[in-house]
Amino acid sequence: MRSEISIRRDYASPRIATGVLRAVSPDNKDAPCDTKIEMRTEGCTLLVRIVSDAGLPSFLRTVDDLLLCLQAAERAADGAL
Repeated sequence: MRSEISIRRDYASPRIATGVLRAVSPDNKDAPCDTKIEMRTEGCTLLVRIVSDAGLPSFLRTVDDLLLCLQAAERAADGAL
């Protein structure tokens, strides 16, 4: 069964969106082999798409992990401003 989610995060500037993308991207290398994570920025917006054939529990763990990483990167960006 295929699971898919799209996440959109808007930031105050393109620099913050790019910084969050760079901070989180290395974590994506540890995603399960049957899970694809695509991330990109469009101006002030970070767009994330996760597609997985790994089963729902694995998919939900991946999404949860990514959201926690995004939260940490966003807090770091807030502290750097």
